[in-house]
Amino acid sequence: MKNEAIAHVRSGGRQISLYAELGEYFSPDGELREEEFRAFIRNALEERSADQKAGLWLSAYLEHVFGYLEDKGMGSSTLQLFEVAINQSAKLGVDEVSVSPQRMQQMLARRNEPEITEEPRKREADNKRNTILEAALQVFIAQGFHEATMDEIASASGVAKGTLYRYFASKEDLLEQLLTETRAKILERFGGVFTESDDVLEQIQTFIENWIAFIEENHGLYRLIQAEGTRLRGGIQTIFYEALISNLPMIKERVVSMDDGGALKTVSFHTVVYGIFGFIDGVVRKWFRSDMESPLREEIPTILEVLFNGFVRDSGDRKTFFIPPDDV
Repeated sequence: MKNEAIAHVRSGGRQISLYAELGEYFSPDGELREEEFRAFIRNALEERSADQKAGLWLSAYLEHVFGYLEDKGMGSSTLQLFEVAINQSAKLGVDEVSVSPQRMQQMLARRNEPEITEEPRKREADNKRNTILEAALQVFIAQGFHEATMDEIASASGVAKGTLYRYFASKEDLLEQLLTETRAKILERFGGVFTESDDVLEQIQTFIENWIAFIEENHGLYRLIQAEGTRLRGGIQTIFYEALISNLPMIKERVVSMDDGGALKTVSFHTVVYGIFGFIDGVVRKWFRSDMESPLREEIPTILEVLFNGFVRDSGDRKTFFIPPDDV
């Protein structure tokens, strides 16, 4: 299985304003919030209409944003942005807006891509495949991956062994696809993250609380990933983390846009994200070693205290290890 590349666009002080703008009109999962983008363009053009530079600004801005989105693998959004921007500029009498010929070719090519429809037979096959995956998970949890057999999985899923091999080449292939299917379950739960409130700290806390609840509810799957993930091609053990990062391509921008009060330090976004997940993963491992004798949710206050405030008492002689670029 080919791992999807994850775009880790480096954070930097000069890009913070762009992150904040994009976060205003994109949801974390990369969906354009059309009304917010229309309002942003309208306000920006009205501010520049007096000196007759509105068209030049919009042309340069769109080219910059389109390049950024292409770098993040979100080129499919450019045509929608362009259409909204052109419609809004026309209403305001801005009649000279342009993008490069190469960019226009990219957008037109995407407009002409055929729409893919799902056939009934494919849906039926997907349903059977999902049934097998669900049964396999239970067998792996009960028996352990190495002790489980394809015969047991076929029996648990109610299909013939030959049918099982039509969907999965081997037990290893089944496990690898099972771990990949975890993405859908994660995104179903966290697809709307950082959209319900403008309080960035409150949203981060809510996300952490929900992430821990998700692990507690799916501890069998999580434990399976810990035990077997690194044995697979590409090291899929980090799939829980990277599924969120790769499928929420605008989460950094959304977080920056919410932080209008400057509560967060300007540090490497992905370093912080992986650090948070890594710390929580260590707590979960401790929970497993204690045989899950108490609810994992009881660890939430300690996790939040350490992540938000550290573990050193507040005092005048605290060491400073990092100074944000915007504080220098």
